[in-house]
Amino acid sequence: MATIDVSGYSYFVERRASDKRWVATVAEYPELSGVSRIHNRALNDLQTAVRAEIVRRYRAGEPIPTAPRRPGLLRSLGLD
Repeated sequence: MATIDVSGYSYFVERRASDKRWVATVAEYPELSGVSRIHNRALNDLQTAVRAEIVRRYRAGEPIPTAPRRPGLLRSLGLD
């Protein structure tokens, strides 16, 4: 099976004050999250969960939210 690219989704990472852990969430799949003491590990765990959810939905025939398109660097700077 080919690798599923999940980098285009809307990820957010914030640090909880209560236990000082990083919490990663994604707008397209609000029920999923990744939690870790290390920033990148929380994001990696979340991306793994998103890949698994996409595979599950694909096999079940459910709709898969599309990742928003990322504008190119020149376009985001208004230089296209």
